[in-house]
Order: sequence, then structure tokens, then C-alpha cells
Amino acid sequence: MNILRSLKLGQSFSMALKSIKNNKGRSFLTMLGIIIGLAAVITLVTLISGVQKQFMMSFEQMGTNVVQVEYYMDQNRDISREIYDKTLELSELVEAYTPNISTHNQVQHKDKSVQCRIMLGSESYDKCSNYTIERGTMFTYPNIQNADRVAVLGSKTRKDLFDYDNPIGQSIRINGERFTVVGVFEEKTGGGDYMNNIIVVPYTNNRLLRKTPAVTSFIVKATSNEATLEVVKEMEALMKEISGNDWGYWVYSENQYMEMYNEQTAMLSMAGGGIAGISLIVGGIGIMNIMLVSVTERTREIGIRKSIGARRIDIISQFLIEAGTISLLGGLVGIAVGAFLSLIIGRIMFDNMILLPSLPLVLGAAAFSIFIGMFFGFYPANRASKLHPIEALRAE
Repeated sequence: MNILRSLKLGQSFSMALKSIKNNKGRSFLTMLGIIIGLAAVITLVTLISGVQKQFMMSFEQMGTNVVQVEYYMDQNRDISREIYDKTLELSELVEAYTPNISTHNQVQHKDKSVQCRIMLGSESYDKCSNYTIERGTMFTYPNIQNADRVAVLGSKTRKDLFDYDNPIGQSIRINGERFTVVGVFEEKTGGGDYMNNIIVVPYTNNRLLRKTPAVTSFIVKATSNEATLEVVKEMEALMKEISGNDWGYWVYSENQYMEMYNEQTAMLSMAGGGIAGISLIVGGIGIMNIMLVSVTERTREIGIRKSIGARRIDIISQFLIEAGTISLLGGLVGIAVGAFLSLIIGRIMFDNMILLPSLPLVLGAAAFSIFIGMFFGFYPANRASKLHPIEALRAE
């Protein structure tokens, strides 16, 4: 019995392919709506995924579970002691802490001179800002205490000042002041020159380089995502106590922005997919129209099949398989077009990033294309199955 059913299904599939082959032009035009719809969905969802991937790369470059604290109510007030004491109080939640003061200065080495970003931080600046030491070491806590003139270079700054020479132990001048290079950071990708055109020095050189002892900007690295939320709350309470107001400070975490961004991109994907999905519905309606025409053209064939014993289910399966096959072929072409467009546009938009649709998206698109074909093909198939054999044989 199962063998007979398999033979009938195979025969129906063979007849569907023969019908498509005999009407190539009409079949292609029928598929066009499915092709355009799926290509649009595949391309849109993949590109949104690329935007999200690029954002995540930038986020990872800056570091995860990081809380930024900024005090701007009084730029001449040093609040580093209060922040440090709070991090000790939250030692179970806090992994590392550093001041995060930024300034731009001219830096010289021999006859070379560059303009770069000077960061004044603690011995934990690399951990808090997600940098990795490539050569040498990070400066130490004693360097902080003694306000030693030592520096760690970003990869671009090292290249601009030293080319291929080893900079460890050599001297540079920042704003005319001499500093000794003790380390070099690995290159950060995804952030451009901004993340690599950097020099980090002990924050106790603040008065030397910025003519002020005030420290008002900090990075606190939490131990986990859950700890980050708790650290944000604790730091907000501390800053409110320091300022005596609900303003004059800024406390935020990239994790919060990441969650908001993920929600927005998910909504964008759904909205874009819904809009592009209209093309699929139009394509499905096209399949239904063509199948109705096909039923009319093949009325005598249906009558002959029914007169020699074909059941309603056999007629329905024949036309459903034909509709599903047309839709699947259109879907496969649409997936290929969408993947090609994603690859080309991705390389243009995302700095040569290779973007291809994910396997679940491809399988889902293929399954949905079959569903569209069979859903819209059911009415013509059902109508064909209800034809009376004698009336069908009389049809011209």
C-alpha cells in the first residue's frame, strides 16, 4: 500500500515537472513574485544581521560589562577617592576600576611628531577598556603612586612614531614632557584608527599634562551582566550623593544600549520582513491564478483520470505538488539571488565583511515558499478534484 502511494506521488511529481517544462515562460512569470519576495526578505534580514554584527564587534572592542561614570557639575573637583572607595565596597561586583581622562597632545620621538589621544588611567586601564598588551607590560600601581612618566602605546601610535623599531625603553615627549615607553597594545579591529591612535599614562600625571589635579571621569568594569546593572544603581546613588542633585553627573553602561539596540533591530527585521512578505503573498496569488488557468486547460485530462479510477485525493495531490514545485523552484532562485545581493552589498557597506544568509533562514525561506505554493494552490486543486468525469470529458 505504501509502495503504491509512493508510486502515485512520484507520478504526480513527474507530471508537475512536465507541466512546468511545457510552459516555461508562464511558469517563470508565476515564480517571479516568489523570487522577488524571498530575495527581498533574505537580503533585508541578512543586512540587518550584518548591521547588528558590526555593532556587536564595536561593542566588544570597547569591552563588556563596563560602566562609565562622568561628573561634570564641578570640573575642578577630584572625586577619585570617593569612586575608589565605592569600588572597594562593591568588590564582589567590580572586577577593575580606572580613571578615564582624555586629552589630545602633540607627541614627538626624534624627528617624528604626531597628534594623538592621551588617556590618563590606572594600572587596570587595559582591563577596563578591553586592550591587550602585545609587547612589554602595563604600568604598575607603584608607577601610579609615584606619578612616574611611563606610557603604553596604541598600535597606530607605535607605528607612526617607531615604524618597525622596538619602542620598549625608548623615550617620547608628550606636550614637551619626557615619558618612557613600557608597553604596546595589540591592534583593535573594528574601531578604526580612533581606538589605536592612543597613549595611556598614569592618571597622577594629570596636573603635569592638563594643569589640574581634578579627576572626574571613570570606568568601572563589573564581573557580569547582572553585576553591571547593580553597579550602575550603586554608582548613580553615589553620584547623586556627591552632587546633591539628580543632575551634574552621567552613569551608563553599554550593556543597556546593547539591549535596546537588539530590540530595535529585531523590530526592524520583523517590519522589513513583513513588508517584503507582501511580495510573497502577491506571488502566491499569482500561483493561484495560473493554477486556475491550468485546471481549465486540463479539464479533459482530469476527466480521463477520474474515469479510470483516480480519486479526489489523487487530483488534489497532483495540483498541490505542481503548485508547491513551482513555488519551491521560485524560492530556491530567490534564495540564491538574496544571498548574492547580501554578499555584494555586505562587502560594500561593511568594509568587506562576508555576509551570507544563515542556514535556519535559508531552510525557513524554502519551507515557507512551499507553504505559499500549496496554500494558494489548494483552491484550484480542490476545484479540479470536484469536476464530474462526464462533464470534464465533454469540455473542449
